[in-house]
Amino acid sequence: MNYKLLYQWEAEVTGHLSCLNSWQGANVALFSYGVVKAESCQQGQVARQVCCGEGVESAARRWRRFLGNDDFPLDEFFLSWCAWVVSALGQTELTLLVDETKVHDRIGVMMVGLAWEGRCIPLAWRTYRANSAQDYPAEGQVGMIAGLLQRVKDGLPEAVRVLVLADRGIGTSPDLCRAVAALGWRYLFRVTCQTKVVSADGDYTIAQQVQPGEIWAMSGSVFKKRGQIPAHARALWSLGYDEPWALVTNDAHLTGYEYARRNWQEQSFRDLKSGGWHWGESRVRHPEHMARLLVLLVLAYAWVLALGSQAVASGRAQPLVKRADGTRRRLWSLFKEGLRFFAEYVQRYTVCLGLSFLPDRRFT
Repeated sequence: MNYKLLYQWEAEVTGHLSCLNSWQGANVALFSYGVVKAESCQQGQVARQVCCGEGVESAARRWRRFLGNDDFPLDEFFLSWCAWVVSALGQTELTLLVDETKVHDRIGVMMVGLAWEGRCIPLAWRTYRANSAQDYPAEGQVGMIAGLLQRVKDGLPEAVRVLVLADRGIGTSPDLCRAVAALGWRYLFRVTCQTKVVSADGDYTIAQQVQPGEIWAMSGSVFKKRGQIPAHARALWSLGYDEPWALVTNDAHLTGYEYARRNWQEQSFRDLKSGGWHWGESRVRHPEHMARLLVLLVLAYAWVLALGSQAVASGRAQPLVKRADGTRRRLWSLFKEGLRFFAEYVQRYTVCLGLSFLPDRRFT
């Protein structure tokens, strides 16, 4: 293990996450570093990467003690983590993505993340037993999401402008529209194909207003039977897609194409699961333990994304490739670039670099 690199990373973590005590900060740094090295969330594999000063089983026990530590200040962590990430990005306009995922049939996770460069950086989350109405958060889906969004807002500077995206399983909700608007934020939600917009000219089923290749817009009110919320409807049916997007927003300036960024959260779930830390293979069964495991996985993930952006900025990334239509795309995602950059540069030369998110200028 590269102790100098670990100590540099620990200084980054403890310097920005002052809500953690010394034991918590040291373990968050150690095990997030171990996740990157092991490319796994399995305690045995991570323990083998960080056990140089102790036995493998001792490192594994320390891992289990961390996950079982009920005194870990998760809410305070969310505040500090949001502030750190947004400060490192240096942006005044943010897009937040909201979605739910599951680890097998055991644990559900509602997650709020920040869209950036084709990926999503998780900012706050709630864990609970999956497929159990009895164990679902008592405040319900909207209340749970509103609480997460409020935690994120509490960690953001006042000057930022926020747009929230959600898929139809979450976004077809007048209560969630109201909750986001009450935060002073904009929303762009996909809704079901049956959702209508009501205008002075009549009622229009949003999804039925377009054919492949067409777009459509109208202002009016939505959710006629559940509040009649003033909103702007958008319908887009891009060529090659099986069905259109039916969208509602409280910002008349949005075209609807901004919703494409919601897929970035799916890409990040894939990175966290099969493509990166193998979160889907986790054997953690307690929701509270899973919430603390995510602290480690998310820090490791954000670090690798930042390193991928630094690989691009330093000219060490894979060159762009041309599509048939002449546009260019990345050969590798920033996550994959970051993993290689970590192995070939960061570890080799002991340069931590930290959470420095650099935009990809090759597309400008």
